[in-house]
Amino acid sequence: MVPDIVQDIAIYVGLVRDLLLLTILLVILIVVLSIYKKISRGLNSAGRILENTEEIVNTVSENIVKPASSGSGVAFGLGKLFAFLRGMNK
Repeated sequence: MVPDIVQDIAIYVGLVRDLLLLTILLVILIVVLSIYKKISRGLNSAGRILENTEEIVNTVSENIVKPASSGSGVAFGLGKLFAFLRGMNK
């Protein structure tokens, strides 16, 4: 049969193989968690940027665009009124 020394070497090789496999799996787990943490921070930052942009757009829309559009409607109506009155004078 197999000599005892060969059997002992096979046991040690298997043990080293198992330890290397566990070490590699641990390193992979640490790398995956690190990548997840960085991606999570990036997504949170992007979410905050989108919220700030939405607030800025709403502020600009409410404070600049709406008054300007209502003012232009009034100016358009006054222009039509003056054009009508000028047409009556001719």
